[in-house]
Amino acid sequence: MHQRKMLVAAAWVSLAGIACAGREDPGTEDPNGCTGVCNQNDGGTNNPDGGRQCPVADSQGRGPIGQLRADGDQGQRVQLSGLVVTTVDSFFRGNQGDYIAYLWVVDPCFPKEGMYVDKYFTDPVTNYLPAVGDQVTIDGLFRRYNSTGTDADDTTRHAYRPVLKSDFRLGIPGVTGKLNITKTGTVTVPADLTVPAGFGNATGGSTQANPEYGGARVHIPGPITITHANPEALKQRPADPADTTYLGFEVSGGVLVNNYKTFGETRDGGSTRCDWHARVQDGGTVFFPNGIRGVWDTYSHVPCGDGGFNAPDGGTFSSCSFAARDAGYVPGSNQQYTYVLYPQNCETDLPGVFDAGTP
Repeated sequence: MHQRKMLVAAAWVSLAGIACAGREDPGTEDPNGCTGVCNQNDGGTNNPDGGRQCPVADSQGRGPIGQLRADGDQGQRVQLSGLVVTTVDSFFRGNQGDYIAYLWVVDPCFPKEGMYVDKYFTDPVTNYLPAVGDQVTIDGLFRRYNSTGTDADDTTRHAYRPVLKSDFRLGIPGVTGKLNITKTGTVTVPADLTVPAGFGNATGGSTQANPEYGGARVHIPGPITITHANPEALKQRPADPADTTYLGFEVSGGVLVNNYKTFGETRDGGSTRCDWHARVQDGGTVFFPNGIRGVWDTYSHVPCGDGGFNAPDGGTFSSCSFAARDAGYVPGSNQQYTYVLYPQNCETDLPGVFDAGTP
């Protein structure tokens, strides 16, 4: 059960939002990532909210979220408007009708640039439960979750991930404040971004592929197949040779897929499962004729973070305590984190076909 934390309000520093340059007609995309949802000359009338002006891109074509993900300072206070909720990762309702919620948002003017958001019970509006399509303004602290993910208060795979959050476990003297999410409307959710050939090759987790799409929903075109059911990068307890649990799989092109949302989900009224990893383990092949979809974001493994095992003496495995967590890393590599796909469901994101092969 989550423990409530009372946070202290602070002064705000905002990122200015003014008209963007060089926007194209709907259906086209310029180097800044604009897809016709905003327009400099008409004051943003092509934008889904019917009038918002887009933020100015920097010299590298990045909007505010892209700049934050690349160069943001830990504890930097920001205000971002016109964001759209694309995915609700998880939520928990408290006994006072308040919510913890984890979600992804994107600025439609820069659809490649998404951001993870971590709302605590006491963050206003306390009883706000995010929904896909909500248009929101967010005042909060930019930060990266710490190396063990303990300030994520949800799961250790978030270690090192860029996030908008409160000051909970920030650890910077004098920097305090809550995360404030204000819903301003309901709009059309930006379409999933169809990515180019070669996208997402994690090279077994040893690279951080395509960070420019971080936090965005993407569509990896098919046909593709599961090429590796047990990638070392996604092994649950890498130090335990007897462990056979993997937190996802690898598909064509070296893309790692974390299946935490789908491995136990049922399809067709509960008659079948889309635990594709398990189906491949049983023998046969899983194809995705139309490709796969999901959120593209960071993944890190934190030893012992899930009550797993370590072997400090090189042979005896024992349960790990919460305090025993080490820094996050990608098993089988020297990376702190990599980028993986996070499908959210079976029907839309992982519509696969199982071929059991010849008996």
